Amino acid sequence: MAYQNKLLLRQGENDMACGHHCVLMALMLLGQVSRDDLYESHLDARLMEVSVMGQALYFSGCSSAAIREQFAPFSEQLQCRQLRRNVEARTVAALESDHVCLVRFTSPSYSHWVLAVGVMYADGKPHSLLVLDPLMDGVPLTPWNALLEHWGSKKLRNTNARWSEKATLDKVVQVGLRSRRGTAIALN
Repeated sequence: MAYQNKLLLRQGENDMACGHHCVLMALMLLGQVSRDDLYESHLDARLMEVSVMGQALYFSGCSSAAIREQFAPFSEQLQCRQLRRNVEARTVAALESDHVCLVRFTSPSYSHWVLAVGVMYADGKPHSLLVLDPLMDGVPLTPWNALLEHWGSKKLRNTNARWSEKATLDKVVQVGLRSRRGTAIALN
C-alpha cells in the first residue's frame, strides 16, 4: 500500500506486459496516479498516453527505451534514466534516496521486468533487492513479493514464492520525483 492504494498489479501468464505493469506501479508508488485512476472511463490525458503505449507493447514486451517513453508524459514531475555504469551500486543508491528502479533480468527461460522498491542487507552489505513482481501473487504483510538475491554478484537469483532461479542482470531504469528528493515514500 502507498497513498492508500494497493500497489501490486498482476500480469497474465500469456502476455509480455511486465514492463508496463511496473511503470504503472511506479507511477502509483510515486504518487502520480491512484489505482482508481487506472479504472476510470475517462483517463487523464497523461495516463491515457501511457496506456496507449502499454497496449501497443502488451504482447511484445518493453525495451528500456519503451519504459522511459512511458514515463515521458510525467516528465515535469519525474526524472527517469537508464543506469549504464556501476549499475549495481547506483541501483542501491537510487533506492536509498527514495527512487524506484525497474529492473530487467534474464533467466534460462525468459526475460522479465520487476519494480525494485527496497534493499535488504546482510553483514552490512546490500544482499537483495526487494521487488514487486507483476507475475507473482502478493505476500501478506510485506510491501514486496519477490527478491533479486545476491545483488551485485555473479550469483544473482530471482526468488519468489514459486521458485528460485539463476538470473542475469539486463537493464535498470531509475525513476524518482523531481521536486521531493529526500522525502521518504511511505510503504504501508
